[in-house]
Amino acid sequence: MTELPAIMTVQNACTYLQISRSHLYEMIKRGELKSYSVGGHRYIDMKSLSRHFR
Repeated sequence: MTELPAIMTVQNACTYLQISRSHLYEMIKRGELKSYSVGGHRYIDMKSLSRHFR
């Protein structure tokens, strides 16, 4: 099994989860996913993602 990276772009996370961008941002807004903004780009913390989708 291939290991996931520590962070993912919003686009990659949406593709991985098969959800829309707006749904992903709603999950971030509700505090279900942890994200970081670096230089105008948002990255999703994969640890929070894996905890949410166990």
